[in-house]
Amino acid sequence: MTKHKVFSKKAKTNLTHLYLNDKNMTKISNIYPTKNILVLYLHNNQLSKIEKLGAFAHLTHLYLQWNNLRKIENLEGLKNLKQLYLGYNKITRLENLGSLKKLEQLHIERQQLDGAARFEFDPECLCALANHLKVLNIKKLKLANIDALEPLWKLEILLASENNFKSTDDITPVISALYSLRVLDLQGCAAQRDVHYREKVTAAAGHKLLLLDGKMISQSTRNFIKNFQTVKLEKQRRANEKPKTADTGGGGGSKSSFESVSERSSGGGGGTVGSGGGTGGFVDPFSAVLPHQFPGNSLFQVSTRRSPACTRILRKPIKSPLLTKTMSANFCDEMAFRSNELHPATTVVMLQGKEIKAGAPPVYKDKLRAHRKIQSLPTIDH
Repeated sequence: MTKHKVFSKKAKTNLTHLYLNDKNMTKISNIYPTKNILVLYLHNNQLSKIEKLGAFAHLTHLYLQWNNLRKIENLEGLKNLKQLYLGYNKITRLENLGSLKKLEQLHIERQQLDGAARFEFDPECLCALANHLKVLNIKKLKLANIDALEPLWKLEILLASENNFKSTDDITPVISALYSLRVLDLQGCAAQRDVHYREKVTAAAGHKLLLLDGKMISQSTRNFIKNFQTVKLEKQRRANEKPKTADTGGGGGSKSSFESVSERSSGGGGGTVGSGGGTGGFVDPFSAVLPHQFPGNSLFQVSTRRSPACTRILRKPIKSPLLTKTMSANFCDEMAFRSNELHPATTVVMLQGKEIKAGAPPVYKDKLRAHRKIQSLPTIDH
């Protein structure tokens, strides 16, 4: 009997996991704290307040999800707590966790908020958690943005699915500040329907992001995004350089005629039209029609570039003796053939400037060949 009592005492002192879940508890009471209890399960009860847990100084895991909790409180004594589960309650504000210097995982998802209630983050609490929090679960909290999470520079896993992020602009500025982020879940958000959503988020998160919405990010995607960003920055740099060169290049010699006329009409900067402020009283010819200056992005903006005038090239007369001789020979052949058609009794045929005597009827084939050759030559009509 004595051996049994000794064994029961050892069993109590060696207890590390305490299961008090599904007990319909409304208050935390009658729990004997020991130094060896590391994990405490209090989920799926009817608890409305966190209390009487200060004595569990060695506790590392605390499960309080599926209760009726409305506030985070009375957790200052849990100096060794690493994982805290508070999902599926009625909590409206993340607060009172600044004293938990070893907290690495915080799960506060799917709070049962009333109609117009919004979940809020205490800035001081987040700043206190910034140096050690690695996992944050904020699923389905009706969040419109995550700007408050910017201090969490050591965060590695962010689960923020089923929130009210309308576009990637509500996400990317903060994601770029989370330097250690490796896993990001935004499934069920409206921002997923944006064009190039995956590329934008990956580019904002940097090279450390490994998993986005449950899918691995391939190396080809990273290379494409890297090249795309390089081209984009190059275009921006060129666009920024163009106005500078237009304003300062050549001491103002590259300005358009319209700009020079408007400057002269304004009297060299500051003078009124007709007052001769440095230009001898020059009057702007466009002042009656165009009294105001156009904005920089106007449709009527005059381009500073001008295409060179297209000069008309006059054709020179042909002075080649060989070409002239060939054309005259062809002309003579055609005229001779026409004369033979009018006077069939003649027996002389001209071919390439040479006379061919037509003899008896068997020469008809040669005349036919000459006729075909002459027809293929260009004709010159008077």
